[in-house]
Amino acid sequence: MSRLTVAMQNDLKLLAMLRDELALQAHLLKADMKDRWQGLEVKWGELRGQAERAETAGSDALHESEVAMRLLADSLRKGYDDVRKTLKH
Repeated sequence: MSRLTVAMQNDLKLLAMLRDELALQAHLLKADMKDRWQGLEVKWGELRGQAERAETAGSDALHESEVAMRLLADSLRKGYDDVRKTLKH
């Protein structure tokens, strides 16, 4: 397993834990944050799909999947951080 693959798996685990934590607090979200949350859920599904495809992809496609996954993971991380900050206020 490549270092990048291991790093992505670790990122997925950390994002899953953050997602689960925030999902428990979702009922506290303000109306405008509910739309943001729904958008993040769509991206979460896309990331999970990319991860599944990456596991079965050849080396060229694997690199493309890893780049796409990194971009989605970064976007999710920022979105989850924004939601967390909003919940703390």
